[in-house]
Amino acid sequence: MLATGAIIAINGLNPLSLLALSMGGILAIAPKVTSKLSSKNSTTQDSTPIEEIPAPGEFRIYRQAELNRTTASLLANGAILIAGEDGSGKSVLANAVVEKLQADGFTVAFIEPATPKQMLLEIAHQFDIPTEDLEGKSLTADKLKRAIAGFLDENTAFLVVDDAHACGAEFRMWLKQLHKNGAPMLLLATDPPRKDVFINIPRIELKPLPEYAIREIMMQAAAERAITLKPSELSKLQERAGGNPMLAARAVDEEYLGIEMEGADHRRYFDITPLILLVGVCFIIMRFIGLGTNDQALYIFGGIAAAIFLGISRVLYQLPPEDRRIR
Repeated sequence: MLATGAIIAINGLNPLSLLALSMGGILAIAPKVTSKLSSKNSTTQDSTPIEEIPAPGEFRIYRQAELNRTTASLLANGAILIAGEDGSGKSVLANAVVEKLQADGFTVAFIEPATPKQMLLEIAHQFDIPTEDLEGKSLTADKLKRAIAGFLDENTAFLVVDDAHACGAEFRMWLKQLHKNGAPMLLLATDPPRKDVFINIPRIELKPLPEYAIREIMMQAAAERAITLKPSELSKLQERAGGNPMLAARAVDEEYLGIEMEGADHRRYFDITPLILLVGVCFIIMRFIGLGTNDQALYIFGGIAAAIFLGISRVLYQLPPEDRRIR
């Protein structure tokens, strides 16, 4: 009896109302499904075995896979680019790579952005390359470049450049030439441009750390500051960090200083493009329903709406991936 009444009620609706109800149901169910999936993913991440929390001052590498892959690439006389947002752990990973290579007896030059001449001098000093000629005059930048290139050709040595995106275009072009000559190098950059040396080298994108790692970092930072954080406070600070280790430590500092922060400072997003495409498909279906029922208003409305949503989806498709996401 109840089913018969439901069928009669549905038959009494026009196609536009029926479609509106259907779309409303889909949009109402989607957040619940997403919430369940997120809860499931969170449970899966939380189920990751958590080792003992590092003691204050103790150092731990959470990107062991990236460390092994980077080291293997360099030992194969290759070059690798590690890209990630500020605070994602690029420099920490680079230091671990340098320590591992040096522990194996290799020579490594680790430099940070400065003037081209200063960077060349720093590389020469770390490679023990003379920076003066026989007359005691300082070598020019061009002579330093030739000396470093010759050293890399004759010796097994590695070049590591932190924040390579901040280096000048001329210096990056020199790195590109070294790469063509087979010099093994590791570059680290934040949002590197798709040009010069960055477009020639394979890259590793650093993803956000898992939740258990961020909790460990926060608990270690709290222990160093002699403060105790409740699970609810840790959860709140963890949302603010968004998988970024530097932001995780900063969030603990802000909590320690009693600084109230609103919103997040990370770049962890959800891609809404599939949802927009789903809505566009619904409007296309609406157009066909209007055509089949000879409902001119529904047919015109569905066509206009479908064109708008497909246009929006096309614009989003042309944007970089990070620009078509929301927090």
